[in-house]
Amino acid sequence: MGDEKQSASELDAVLHHHHNVQERLAEEMLNLARNLKNNTLAAQNVIKQDNQTLTHSLRMADQNFEKLKVESERLEQHTKKSVNWLLWLMLVVVCFMFISMILFIRIFPKLR
Repeated sequence: MGDEKQSASELDAVLHHHHNVQERLAEEMLNLARNLKNNTLAAQNVIKQDNQTLTHSLRMADQNFEKLKVESERLEQHTKKSVNWLLWLMLVVVCFMFISMILFIRIFPKLR
């Protein structure tokens, strides 16, 4: 009976030890699960903010592209107009030079 009591008490000690180990493991798993949940929620918030920032950036890029397109068209029209005026100005200058050369030749005939 002494052996049975000793083996029963050893068995109880082993069972108690295993029960404590299981409780510690369960608590550790619970803490790990909480940490994982908190990290997942934090990552979710960061991803939501990144998506909002990306959406805002895309919207701003589209607006800038449209503005750039309008300004490019305006600049193209402006350059067409200025080239047209420049062409007429150069034509007037050439005609003036031609007429002035003819007058110069008529006023000062060739010297002999």
